[in-house]
Amino acid sequence: MNLTDKNRGRTYPPAFTLIELLTVISILAILMALTIAGISFAQNKAAEEKTRAGLEVIKAGLTKYYNQWGEYPVPIDNSGEGRAGAVALYQALSDDGDNEIEGGKGTASDGREGADKLVDLKSQGHVADEGGSGWFLIDGFGNPYHYRVYDKYQDQEFRNKNTYDLWSYGDDKEKREENEAKWIKNW
Repeated sequence: MNLTDKNRGRTYPPAFTLIELLTVISILAILMALTIAGISFAQNKAAEEKTRAGLEVIKAGLTKYYNQWGEYPVPIDNSGEGRAGAVALYQALSDDGDNEIEGGKGTASDGREGADKLVDLKSQGHVADEGGSGWFLIDGFGNPYHYRVYDKYQDQEFRNKNTYDLWSYGDDKEKREENEAKWIKNW
């Protein structure tokens, strides 16, 4: 049914009003925001699960390393900061170089796993190389794992006395002790 403008004698086809159009656009914007938030949440959970799985594989590899050598691989920089621990872990568990492990022969990583690798981390997406600066282990968020071996002579607070600390900061961008609940760790 057409509406007639009595003043001019014209007929108008039925149409949306501005209010109706804005309401539909608002509802669509809210639905899109909810969808994006859901996708972001799912991606974060997937990264967290990938990190937890990687931690388990690394722990299994460290157990094999300990059984073979009688000690855990000690990074040259044993502070747990930066990528040094992640590089040492990669080298020890994949048999690709040893220049970042205390007592190593000085062989740099070349990205090819050796015949004596203890675990397969590369096929699971836990290995990265930043422009030829060295291979290292990464968590599900794309950040290096942090690793240090207990040393009674170091002046640091270790969580796992007589073994090692292994952790990822997860989605904690600030990397502060107050946010430790967000970390994915072996303690």
